[in-house]
Amino acid sequence: MLYDRLKILFIILLTVPVCSLLFSQQLDTLTMADSVRQELPLLVLADSLFTLPDSLQAADSVRSDTLAANQAVGSDIQAEVKYAATDSLVFALDGGTVELYGGASISYEDITLEADYIRYDMDLNTVVAYGLPDSAGVLQGNPVFADASGTFNSKELRYNFKTKKAYVVQVVTEQEGGFLHAEETKLQNNGHVHLKNGKFTTCDAPHPHFYIALTKGISMPNDKIVSGPAYIVLADVPLPIGIPFGFFPNTSTKSSGILIPRYGEEERRGFYLQDGGYYFAMNEYLDMRVTGDIYSNGTWGVRMGSNYRLNYRFNGNVNVRYFKNINGYKGIEGFYDVSRDYSIGWSHNQDARANPNSSFRASVNLSSSSYDKNHTRNINSVMTNTKQSSISYNKSFPNSPFNLSASLNHSQNSNTGGVNMTLPKISFNMTRINPFKRKVATGPTRWYEDIQLSYTSLLENRINTTDSLLFTSQVWDDMKNGYRHSIPLNLSIRPFRKTPMLQTFAITPSLSYNGVLYTRQVVKEFQGYDSKNRAIISDTLINKISYAHSLYPSISSGWSPKIYGMFQFSGKGRMEAIRHVMTPSATFSYVPDISSYMPDYYRDVVDENDSVLTTYSIYDGFLYGTPTLRGASGALNFSLRNNLEAKMRSKVDTIDELEKVKLIDNLSFSTSYNLFHSDTLTPAWAPIGFNGSTRIFKDQLNISIRGVMDPFGYDSTHNRTRETWWSQTGKPVRLTNISMSAGFRLSSKKQTSGRKSDQASLDRESQLNNRDMATEDASMGQYDINQEEYYGTYVDFEIPWSLRVDYSFSYNKPRDEAKIVQTIRASGDFSLTPNWKIGFNTGYDLDRKQFTTTNLSIYRDLHCWEMRISVVPFGTYRSYNFQINAKSTILSDLKYNKRKSWVDNF
Repeated sequence: MLYDRLKILFIILLTVPVCSLLFSQQLDTLTMADSVRQELPLLVLADSLFTLPDSLQAADSVRSDTLAANQAVGSDIQAEVKYAATDSLVFALDGGTVELYGGASISYEDITLEADYIRYDMDLNTVVAYGLPDSAGVLQGNPVFADASGTFNSKELRYNFKTKKAYVVQVVTEQEGGFLHAEETKLQNNGHVHLKNGKFTTCDAPHPHFYIALTKGISMPNDKIVSGPAYIVLADVPLPIGIPFGFFPNTSTKSSGILIPRYGEEERRGFYLQDGGYYFAMNEYLDMRVTGDIYSNGTWGVRMGSNYRLNYRFNGNVNVRYFKNINGYKGIEGFYDVSRDYSIGWSHNQDARANPNSSFRASVNLSSSSYDKNHTRNINSVMTNTKQSSISYNKSFPNSPFNLSASLNHSQNSNTGGVNMTLPKISFNMTRINPFKRKVATGPTRWYEDIQLSYTSLLENRINTTDSLLFTSQVWDDMKNGYRHSIPLNLSIRPFRKTPMLQTFAITPSLSYNGVLYTRQVVKEFQGYDSKNRAIISDTLINKISYAHSLYPSISSGWSPKIYGMFQFSGKGRMEAIRHVMTPSATFSYVPDISSYMPDYYRDVVDENDSVLTTYSIYDGFLYGTPTLRGASGALNFSLRNNLEAKMRSKVDTIDELEKVKLIDNLSFSTSYNLFHSDTLTPAWAPIGFNGSTRIFKDQLNISIRGVMDPFGYDSTHNRTRETWWSQTGKPVRLTNISMSAGFRLSSKKQTSGRKSDQASLDRESQLNNRDMATEDASMGQYDINQEEYYGTYVDFEIPWSLRVDYSFSYNKPRDEAKIVQTIRASGDFSLTPNWKIGFNTGYDLDRKQFTTTNLSIYRDLHCWEMRISVVPFGTYRSYNFQINAKSTILSDLKYNKRKSWVDNF
């Protein structure tokens, strides 16, 4: 590549003498700056002397000549060639040289060469470029060569156009984030580059803070780099870390290879080798990484991961991990346990341009409850109690109301080990249409044109189990499945549209056909009486496919007006007025009893005397219940929503515009009354629920509250009674549940101090921001994923400090005893100096009077290096990690790490 750059450059220089032959004819088109060297007042051209005209000597602009492509010698020059010098140009055809002095530059298309001195020898076919000393003797204007692929600097550049060999002194080149310094460099005619006394570094400073010293080496383009003895130099101090020789692939394509494991020691699992294995670079669309861990106490594990990408179609990654984890050693009581831990991660994204009518997405994060505790290195992953996964496919049909969606869903709780899965969930729906609406309407709209018809269908297969039983046969016994579809037909009638107060009142009659399909049925049988004369009834599930259906007529009505209130302030304060908006809502619903006209899916359980003990549905406890109801049903629902905002005058007297400030964003109360409640002991009124939220101090403080209060009391068996709480205690309601949360976030203004972000840091930030947090190895082979598990994401120094505080309060008293839980959580970071960042994340349980899991982190920017410290100082997950490493992803293995895992605490 270097040879190709120089070849074009020297073809450019070859055209300069041709320009001199045309100089006498085009002299009036040339200009030269006033700074033309006085000791060279004449331009030498062959054996003749020409005095510069007055107009040329008096010119103020920089000397700039252009050679058009059709004036070039040969066919290699295909565009304009521009060359310039702020001092002078000297053509000496008798000596066969062309010299450019002072800020000399030559450009051709996207190629430029700049130096204070450039000389081309036509007889020897050589070119020389170097800098010149200034008045203080300091060398200035060293050669700089640049094209679309990069830039390199050097102290001196020599090239022989005939032999195609070059000699470069003190060259500095940049390639994909790395910098190669060499005292002496030779370019051979076969394209090989020989270097002596070289330095390879990712530090962009002129005098790098660290580098790998290469005594000598050979670079073979698109093949390999071979070096002699090499060693690491840190802050100009050679370290006793070196290699006798080096062999590095130098291709633009991925390469397969061995992944060297890390080593260390733990108390409970012993010595270990981690993440050793092999990387398979299959092709440009797919790769795979297979690694494993092994511990001296017998623990072992395998990790498999793959990245894939098809441009303009999709991309993603898959990660599967399995471990046989052994804590402790056999024979030591209470210090030995075995678990089989697994984790499955999959992320798939479809390009929006692939198919506008369908999409496929996947985000899978599934693991055993012990996996995070034993194998993850991120404290945030351990503290996350719930995990969710989703694989979804959606398709719409153009020019039709139909759409199809299918998904696989998963959720689990790490504390309880419970796993809920829906495999699959498929729905086919039709949006609402007006089947009786005229295509060409004339005159007013008929009432029947407002009739709406829609269709919904849903197929589900649900699994409720634990992570320890997830891959066992018992999962099939816990499975629930079914199919449901519905065809509702409804009409909304607004009889008072022209009355402002009643225009929201609507009456909605509807008729719906509902059907369900199940693969099982319930059979209950009387087995006898126990010692306390209680009937024993057995439940049996039998495998039987059956379809149940019914018509479901109903009528509902609702009214939801808005009531506005305004209170004006006559004082001279900032508050102008307070506006209160109330939205009461009342709805009524009624379903008649038509069970005598529908199929009967209910059965009676009788004893030996044919006495009815209970009545049950053969679909009791199933996904969608029984489509028919026994008896009529109806309810009244009431709610009240409140919004309160203030109008404030501006602090600036010259501004008349009022500012709106929300005092209460939402405060709602709701309850309901069952019209056909048949139990004479319990009330028909439901408890009163309430919730509210607001943001104050310019949205800096968020407050939310929700709870339940009951106007009815309870008896000795702790069941609700029709006796009011007022009659029992003299209080209007009893508070059974309330929870409140408040939080605020403060941060300093973002500074643009001009802090330099090297390309390696920006690349790292981009990688981390695009990383799928559900998987640990989202970018295989690209950067040290385990390091990021410890420390999180890119550190932003442009925000000097930030603080977030959250408070939560929970009160539960369903009957006699109350339970109160209060916690406060704080997190933030601050820049101690422009290069130090300290962060923290902690909490305090006010009920237990103890701190929750606390994490402290320290980051130090060392220009081309970085240092990170993470400490969990106390608690179950007490641990620490220290690491110092080079920033660049090219040297991701150049690091020192010391850590203590929390696994030893268990």
